[in-house]
Amino acid sequence: MDEADDRLLGLFPLGIVLLPGEVVPLHIFEERYKKLIGERLEHGEFGIVLAEDDSVRECGTAARVVELIEEMDDGRMNVLVEGGRRFRIVEVIEPEDPEAEYLSAEVDFYRDSQPEASQLLREGVLEVFERMLALMDVDDPKEPAGEGPLSFRVASTVDFGASLKQELLESLSEEQRLETLLTVMTSLLPRLELRKEREEAIRGNGKGY
Repeated sequence: MDEADDRLLGLFPLGIVLLPGEVVPLHIFEERYKKLIGERLEHGEFGIVLAEDDSVRECGTAARVVELIEEMDDGRMNVLVEGGRRFRIVEVIEPEDPEAEYLSAEVDFYRDSQPEASQLLREGVLEVFERMLALMDVDDPKEPAGEGPLSFRVASTVDFGASLKQELLESLSEEQRLETLLTVMTSLLPRLELRKEREEAIRGNGKGY
């Protein structure tokens, strides 16, 4: 594949943000996206971008199909896809038939300008993250597995919402992403602690300890 082909991606606008290294299930039912995924079942990337009203966000993630879970007689599919490289749209290419054909875009791929973060910050994020998981009754809360940046692995584990994930996706600094996550998770702890206390009170029939 030459460089020009590498920079041309079919787009799949969705109401979610896919982060690098994140694996998500997709149900494919529209004709244009059945065509897109069908063309890339064996090889090749396509771009997942956050859809907002009648537009898409400028930055997205190139994805690959890692498993075809089910293919139905009418062509609908359930697949697992994994996020890879991040990209910025240079130009959107509109199809002649929007009902049957998918959007495409010329893109530039980008990487972090600051890929490392301090060990102290990483430890702080993991401490709060594991505390948050414990309050959510997750068995054996620990650092999420994987080889990618810690920020993306943490944000792929808990649903922080599309807006925050898009902010993380666009950031070029691992330090900045971890600081953002630390602030958000710390702000969530009091609410989770209160919910945990209420659940324990209900299990204790309101008698307390």
